[in-house]
Amino acid sequence: MKGDGSEYLCLILLLLHQTSVSRPEKFQVLGPADPVVADVGEDVVLPCYLKPNISAEDMHVEWIRLQSTDRLVHLYQERENRNEKQIPSYRGRTALFPEELKKGNTSLKLTGVRVSDDGQYKCFIQSDLWYDDASLLVEVRAVGTDPVISMEGYREGGIGLLCESKGWHPEPELIWLDSEGHRLPAGPTETLRDSMDLFIVRRSVIIQEGDTNRFTCQVQQQQLNQEKETEFHIHAEMFQRAHPWKVAFAVFFTLGVPAVIGLAVLIHYHVKLHRKKGETLIHVCYWILK
Repeated sequence: MKGDGSEYLCLILLLLHQTSVSRPEKFQVLGPADPVVADVGEDVVLPCYLKPNISAEDMHVEWIRLQSTDRLVHLYQERENRNEKQIPSYRGRTALFPEELKKGNTSLKLTGVRVSDDGQYKCFIQSDLWYDDASLLVEVRAVGTDPVISMEGYREGGIGLLCESKGWHPEPELIWLDSEGHRLPAGPTETLRDSMDLFIVRRSVIIQEGDTNRFTCQVQQQQLNQEKETEFHIHAEMFQRAHPWKVAFAVFFTLGVPAVIGLAVLIHYHVKLHRKKGETLIHVCYWILK
């Protein structure tokens, strides 16, 4: 008995179903839209995952640095980590999450964040018949120390102050302020790097005597929304040494006019006497002060 053709239709549908099941699925590689903020010395996870959440255990997973001569950050291939050609600065610091690969999570853990880790990364994933990638930006930050103020001595009729703050990234701005919060004219900022490639900033200022003699060194890092400051107070008596003529006038008015005239006559007499002996003015001053 001839069939009505339904058995052939069922066979075709079965073959189509098996083909669709065995065919590797297409996927998207997704990462964060916003920069990943990483603190120096801490650990950070760079997010990357597949959509749909299919297993990535048998896929090629590659993390690379963009805009860099050396590119390989981490390579997973044939169910193994293959990091022979990894950038030297990343050795021993990168890892995937083996159990999470089954869920399509190909995020990378980066330990002991360094300033050099700052930059753009790409997460590239490839199956037998499909591939895709996603890029993300890592912003490394470090909040530095409170500014430290020290005195540099008397300069140009005022007192020199030096302010220093260490351990910043990115580079901060250092400013001097008076008691009312107005910026003071200061010297150029000196920028150095420490052993961890973090910024050290220094800046000097010459301050003059004012009503309060209170001054502030402020360090600002707008990208991190960080601000640190230290206040410094100088007693008015210290400014007298910066102005010798003030001391002279103070002596004059303290002793009175007759006493000052008498002292001047005495000095003049001894100068003439000792010059006859061939002694210099230095010897005369030494004799008077002795």
